[in-house]
Amino acid sequence: MNSLISNLTKEFLKTKKNKDNTYAKNFAFSTYNKTLKIIFESKDDKLFEKIILANNEKIKEYIGKYKKYLEKNNLSLTDSIKKLLEENKEDEVLKDLWKLHNVYDSFSSSWNYKIVQKLNIQTCLYCNRENILTFKNIDNSIQTTAEIDHFYPRSLYPFLSISFFNLIPSCKTCNSKCKGDLDTFNEEILYPYEDDFNKKAKFTHFFETKTNKNQNYALYSKERISLKIKRENENDIKTKNTITTFKLQELYNEHKDIVLELIQKAEIYNESYIDELLTQYEGTLFKNKEDLLRLVTCGYVSDEDINKRPLSKLIKDISTELDLI
Repeated sequence: MNSLISNLTKEFLKTKKNKDNTYAKNFAFSTYNKTLKIIFESKDDKLFEKIILANNEKIKEYIGKYKKYLEKNNLSLTDSIKKLLEENKEDEVLKDLWKLHNVYDSFSSSWNYKIVQKLNIQTCLYCNRENILTFKNIDNSIQTTAEIDHFYPRSLYPFLSISFFNLIPSCKTCNSKCKGDLDTFNEEILYPYEDDFNKKAKFTHFFETKTNKNQNYALYSKERISLKIKRENENDIKTKNTITTFKLQELYNEHKDIVLELIQKAEIYNESYIDELLTQYEGTLFKNKEDLLRLVTCGYVSDEDINKRPLSKLIKDISTELDLI
């Protein structure tokens, strides 16, 4: 993934060398370099390019230096640059920072879908609940259903507005309704390009034993199912913050019907029946056992394929727990 992002970044940087390219005009690299050199007390003429190229480790280093600049100039990170501008209208550095914040607006129309396509992202990297697709609009322009989240919010860190390692394809729910402008530098969550939620937590289920006197529950009823997310390491604060920030516990409990179906399938598709289907149809209806299990569970069951289809993480974890896969 990291190498794919690096290649995308280099592809973007080539556009500034083309005099006819709108990006070169809109981004005004030299202007931003001037601003950033003041903030970071640097003499590097390619500082803006280096920030665009910066991986997560370097990004955090830049944020640390930026916070020192704010502290030195008695500015507060909790205030947006727009608000600070209203209070400091003559501050040229703040004006340029706000321009940097807005650079993303012109960038997004042509690069958001490229990020999704080149990284082959098919589900939200935060929740694995929503499909991410690209399509042609009526005017033949290419669009994506993804929102591109700024992992470190551009409202707080405007110089990171088009840093590729800071751009995370996600769904509207995760980006706009859950995460928002959370300062992930201070309140850490899992960083999708480096941290694998699949290895950090597992979905698990059990049946509620209490019965409702006013309702006769069927033996298998989704109302009896309690779905939990269990962290592999209970001291892992980043994973805990991720679950809380994206409301994963609450949102996934809306998918108890999927869990119920898997419980039912585990009863029907026992090991001998799976073997019988393999013997009869392998090489015709499906290539191998993994193909068959995807047919049965309706999700991808191998770790490397989880992001190919929504809810595959939930399906894999519960299917494993039920010995269905």
